[in-house]
Amino acid sequence: MAEEKTITPQGYKENPDLLPVPMAERKYNALTFTFMMFSMNTCIPMFFLGPIGAGLGMDFWQACVGAFIGNLAAVIVMYLNGVVGVKYGVPYPVQLRESFGFRGIHIPVLLRGFAGTMWFGIEAWAGSYALTLIALFALGIPAAQATELAYTYLIIALIFYVASFVLVMRLGLRGIGKMADYAGPLMLLYFIWLVWFLASTPQFAPNVPKLFVSTASYFSLNFLTYLAVQTNWWATVALNISDLSRGINPKHKYAFFTGLFVGIVICQVVGTALGYAAVGLTGTILPQDIILKYAPGGVAIVIGLIFAFLAPWSTDITANSPPLIDILMATIRLRWKTAVVVAAIIAFFAAPWWAVAKAADYTNYMTAWASNYGILLGPIAGIMIANYWVTRKRNYDLQKLYTFGPSGCWYRGGWSISSYVTLIITWILCYIIAVPTQQLVWFGGIPWPGGVIWYFAVVISFVLKAAFDKYFKE
Repeated sequence: MAEEKTITPQGYKENPDLLPVPMAERKYNALTFTFMMFSMNTCIPMFFLGPIGAGLGMDFWQACVGAFIGNLAAVIVMYLNGVVGVKYGVPYPVQLRESFGFRGIHIPVLLRGFAGTMWFGIEAWAGSYALTLIALFALGIPAAQATELAYTYLIIALIFYVASFVLVMRLGLRGIGKMADYAGPLMLLYFIWLVWFLASTPQFAPNVPKLFVSTASYFSLNFLTYLAVQTNWWATVALNISDLSRGINPKHKYAFFTGLFVGIVICQVVGTALGYAAVGLTGTILPQDIILKYAPGGVAIVIGLIFAFLAPWSTDITANSPPLIDILMATIRLRWKTAVVVAAIIAFFAAPWWAVAKAADYTNYMTAWASNYGILLGPIAGIMIANYWVTRKRNYDLQKLYTFGPSGCWYRGGWSISSYVTLIITWILCYIIAVPTQQLVWFGGIPWPGGVIWYFAVVISFVLKAAFDKYFKE
């Protein structure tokens, strides 16, 4: 553990919210951080991962195995990248200065922020949809009619959603920790109970054997594709994990790894299993609709829909909004509380209330986005990991991170040539790999390398960055 130093920004005026978190304010222990990861993980899209496996021919057990392997790979990358936050208490934009240069951080910050903003909106839609269903149910609207009317009135709930987000986020790291203690575990417990109820109900019991029918082997292309889907889920958080890990008290040595493994890997396996079973038993796509139509009794329905609101809401708070807030703080120098308000406004317009008119539209919108950004973010993770573990040999000069000019992370005029050469070459190589393997996915009229490309991007960029740092003597 690094000794705490008093850091004074030199040569520029720093945003106070980007300074290292003082040791006395690092409150997260293993339990708090694990619950935070649970909360971040238990989002509505997570419950689609099981049905995606079913669509690729996986049975129940194959889907769970794929979830374990795919998320373990992602957690390894997250751990390797996030130890900087635990050790030095710095956020993502500051951590980037070592690997990309003081001025060169803006492109990786923007790329991560853009990906997070899209997920922010997707989750905001999911939570607002649950709130709308609660209101319609309270008004006595039948379930079938409510699921149609919800799309019309969802924008009203969305306003409430972003307003509640602002209230919690303005509390800062301590507010995030308190909120994260409850939302995730309660959501998972509820769905465990609901799936158990459905599986033991005579109406759905005959569907149980169908959950164990497989048409694809563990060594098939479909299974590899499914691994990529599970791993790509974390391509975003793998970059800015320091925004969360910087709140961990380093005295709790195993808090970071425990939180990642239990809160993400184990939680994702459970969530995949629940989503696979719930959709397989009922044939209904959206978890919110499953709660409304099949939960036994009004109390169970309302409680379930409240959790369906809390799940995406807590994920937005812990995972999706911090990168957007990073952009606002690092590029236009907004303070934390002001950036939170601006981020909420952006999320309102990023939510696809203007593009979604039924469950299938939401599913297609989410899947299309999730399949396309791995190539943009994978190389950034590889570059950051190589810089810390290979080039700097796990030792950063904290004062250099806060020094503008040649005495800081300056390289070539504030830009790391090795990192940007690595980034460009990795993108090119990913396209070359993707074409013969048919991993191209069309999005917005542009062919994007998708599927397993994230794996290649991380490994290639790691190797190139380590080599180019020596060549360019950075």
